[in-house]
Amino acid sequence: MAKKILLIDDDHGALDLLELFLYKEYEIITALNGFEGLTRAEKEVPDLITTDITMPTMDGIQFFNRAAKSALVKHVPIVAITSFAENATGKSLLNMGFRGVIPKPIERDIVRKTVADALGGSKETKGQTDRP
Repeated sequence: MAKKILLIDDDHGALDLLELFLYKEYEIITALNGFEGLTRAEKEVPDLITTDITMPTMDGIQFFNRAAKSALVKHVPIVAITSFAENATGKSLLNMGFRGVIPKPIERDIVRKTVADALGGSKETKGQTDRP
């Protein structure tokens, strides 16, 4: 049975691209903001969640903090997607407990490697192993 991944992004193009890169290996669920993502996550309980950081309604940081308090999904690794991955923001996200950071613009090989690492790769490539 394929692992289930929840993709959260308000940009339909980015969401479509992520799904295109991952659908052959994983079962994909999507959401357009953090609020919808949290609802979907608690209903579906995915194996991994990716979330854009900058979104309306509930951004990726707010989603991350709420997911960390949810008994249903607090154990699920979360990967951040951001256009600020190459600066201090990327390191800050890993220090917060995100299991990886995918930079925008989104590239297939980086998406696939980051997702695979977050689902069971080495600690060096996925950041911290436990979220607060």
